[in-house]
Order: sequence, then C-alpha cells, then structure tokens
Amino acid sequence: MRCLFSLLRSKRGLGSTNWKLIYQLTANPKNYPETMPDSLSNYFPEINDDLTKVTWAHGVNSREKLQRELNGSAMMIEADVVLGTLIGDRSQQLIPIMAHPPENTSDLSLEMFIVMFLDSQAAKGMKLDFKSREAFSASENILEEHLINTSYQFEYPIWLNADIIRGPVNSKKEPVDPDFFLSACVTKFPIAMPSVGWTTEYGNGIDTGSYTPEIISDMTEALNRNLVVKPVTFAVRAGLAAQSYDALTNLIGSSVPGTTLTIWCSSPNDVTDMVLLRKLIDDIGVDKVYLDLPPDMMEALKSSAGNLIGKCALIAATTLLALGKYGLQQ
Repeated sequence: MRCLFSLLRSKRGLGSTNWKLIYQLTANPKNYPETMPDSLSNYFPEINDDLTKVTWAHGVNSREKLQRELNGSAMMIEADVVLGTLIGDRSQQLIPIMAHPPENTSDLSLEMFIVMFLDSQAAKGMKLDFKSREAFSASENILEEHLINTSYQFEYPIWLNADIIRGPVNSKKEPVDPDFFLSACVTKFPIAMPSVGWTTEYGNGIDTGSYTPEIISDMTEALNRNLVVKPVTFAVRAGLAAQSYDALTNLIGSSVPGTTLTIWCSSPNDVTDMVLLRKLIDDIGVDKVYLDLPPDMMEALKSSAGNLIGKCALIAATTLLALGKYGLQQ
C-alpha cells in the first residue's frame, strides 16, 4: 500500500488517475498485496540472471501439444486464448479456448489447459496471450478459480499477455482495451506478470518502422492511469525493436526496477537487422531482455555478436586513423 500512496504523491500518478481503481484498492487492501511477480531468474536459477537463456514453447493450443510440452524442456509454455467452441461440444457455447486467430475451434479449453498444467506439477511457467477483450473478460472467473482462489500453491510464473495499444506501422488491428486489462491485472491477478504490447503491421513488404515516442507514451500513460507500479514486460516485435534503440533503451531506463523487454518474432517474412538487435540487447542488458524467437533467428543473433565486434573495431580504427591524420596536419 505504501507504493500506491507514493505513486499518488508523485507526478506520475496525477492527471489521468483512475480514481475508481484507487477506491477498489484502498477499500479492500487484499487487492493490493505486497507480493509482486518475480523475475524468471528466481524460478530458473540455471540461467544465471541471463534472461535470454529462457526457453519457450509457442502456440501450445491443443491437448496433444500441451502434453508433449509439459514433458519437454521448454521453461515457459505460451498459449493463445480466444472465444470459440470446443470440438465435440454439441452446445456450441462460446467459451475461452486455446487457439490462434483466425481459428475459433479447439480440443482444449482454457479451463482444461490450466487443470492439465497444474495436475502435471511440471516445473514450468505459463504465458496466456489474450487475443481480445471478450476473450479476457470470459477468462477472468476461470483464472480466479484455478490460480487465485485455490488452496493449490502454483510455484511457477504466470504471465498474462495482451496487445493493449495500437502500434507500428499504422496498425489497423484492434487492441485489447488497456484499462480493462490492466485494472484486472492490478486488482485480481497481482501474482501474475503483466506482459503488454502494441498491435503491429510489419513484414510482407513493410520493413521500416519503429516504436515511436508517441506510442510508447500511450503505453506508459495507460500503465500510470491504472496504477501499475509493479514491473511489467514490454512485448516488442524484433524487426521493429531493432529500429527503436533510443526509444526502448529510454523506456527500460525510466521504468521501475525489474521491468523487461520480451523480444518476439512469429513470422518468417519479418526483416530484422540482427546487428542492431544485438546492440539493443547488449546495451539494455541480458538481465532485462527475454528472447522469444525462432531457432534460426537465435542462431543469427549469436553470429551477429561477432559482426558487432567487427563493426565496432572498424569504427575505432577509422577514428584513430582520422585523428592521426589530423595530428599530422597540425
């Protein structure tokens, strides 16, 4: 609660403050516990604070794939949540299911996903990616029942992800309502890590764009408005992140301790400057950057480290040569 009142006394908490949310928090202090989501390095000490070593399983949206990944080596299991119908359910009732748009049927509901996950007692974390406000709204009671209001103590990380701000490059995709998503994260799911991103339009002929100061301001204003004073992870698309060095280093540098980037790529059509991406990661620090990238991109990123060293050495040599010439002219 001290953090809340400190925020209200600061400039960061004034202006567009969500007073309804303040009332919810102060009227019921249990909504604002001291516990905060931990960094994944606390759950997986073998990574030695290098968050780029966290491994991911993507699109785990079927029973068969979930069972396989629960027995696999990935540290984090990511799945997508949409409103749809469960295969074999004659009622055809719309419920939260595990599928990626445009798919709207699955043999795995959100409730089944969580129950299978908990029953397995696998030493893994889960990341749930909500594709719409409606999907998140329909999921809240399920999340509360199985992850919050339960005697079972889930000892591994839970991430709740949504694209909540319209982003680059002039994205037309509708974001999840930021106030609806963030207020629920604060009041109902304080143990979960909020993973927040921007909708994007990139690849397939679009290879230039960045996270501009304006859209980053839209994000930070939403976080402030909803009194998000705990760390979050900002989900950024690799090709765009590589072109956004100043904006993203400033974002992490000005955020609360523990805030991170999650750099992702899901399309083979994305053009990504690996040398620039490597520099972004190195300068922010591997203790603040998760890499949710395909294996071929991870290999290219490793190779780019040598290219970056070579480029820096070339710049240094050129600078020394220029200085030498200048000295001779004097």
